[in-house]
Amino acid sequence: MGVPHGIVVLDKPVGITSRDAVDHACMRLKTREIGHCGTLDPLATGVLVLVIGRARRLQELLAKSRKVYIARIRLGATSVTDDAEGPISVREPTPAPPAEELVRTAAARFIGEIEQRPPRYSAVKVDGERLYDLARRGVGIDAPIRKVRVYDLQVTAYHWPDVEMTVTSAGGTYVRSIARDLGEMLGTGGHLAQLARTESGGFKQSEATTLEALGPEHVLPLENALRHFPRIDIAAAQAVRLGNGAVVRAEVPVQSLISEEPLFGWVNGKAVALLANAGPQRVRSQRLLITLPELEQLAEQEFAAGQQSSGSGASYSDGERR
Repeated sequence: MGVPHGIVVLDKPVGITSRDAVDHACMRLKTREIGHCGTLDPLATGVLVLVIGRARRLQELLAKSRKVYIARIRLGATSVTDDAEGPISVREPTPAPPAEELVRTAAARFIGEIEQRPPRYSAVKVDGERLYDLARRGVGIDAPIRKVRVYDLQVTAYHWPDVEMTVTSAGGTYVRSIARDLGEMLGTGGHLAQLARTESGGFKQSEATTLEALGPEHVLPLENALRHFPRIDIAAAQAVRLGNGAVVRAEVPVQSLISEEPLFGWVNGKAVALLANAGPQRVRSQRLLITLPELEQLAEQEFAAGQQSSGSGASYSDGERR
């Protein structure tokens, strides 16, 4: 059996790392060619999208996709790890519980493009080393502050000392950092007590499979992960030209021009290339998602179908056909 190519939407349980989940998937699917699209800490549960085989070419892009979390933040105490896993220090004397209006006003300040300092215990690298490795050796180094985007943050419940919220953010945003910074803003201290990722890249938890049930039948086509991105439907012959480095004319979707979202080229319902704008209504291939021989085979099939039924299928010129 060959290496599968595609994605798996996994429901990660509490208590294991994302790396552990990937290792388990490697054993279940009998391949080492697996990566994940956005770390979930051992404390966290929920949607972890895995990329398998050639789908790993889009791992970095998919890791940046929109994610939705349900979080419970505990005020009145801080943590070395900014979550419930680390040694926790309770504030003494016990701070006065802030009013709900104050909590909601403070939480709203995290919406938009914000500056955030990742936790000391995180996978962020400083001078080539991951912060959690440095922290475990007793080398306390703060990560550089970076910009992240929070699309929405709604406080759904507040009962001192717990704040429950739903966070929608771009990849790379640490909800642990939001918990820590909210506590600092309120003057009470705070840390992340519980976290569940309910959506990642458009995939919801209801679509996810468990580690115990995972099998080859749960590997979805890569196209499933790209369903929310702008696309251009092109002829296979055009795709071959793209694969050979040519710039081709195409009707670029307005959505892609306005949002600057990644743009993909599709041939007969199959995603074949990540595209880049190359001038007015022109694109070039930024990364092929299938091999050039596979593109050429698609072009031959398309040409044969066109010969049998004139006027059907995609249209292209004789120059493109060559």
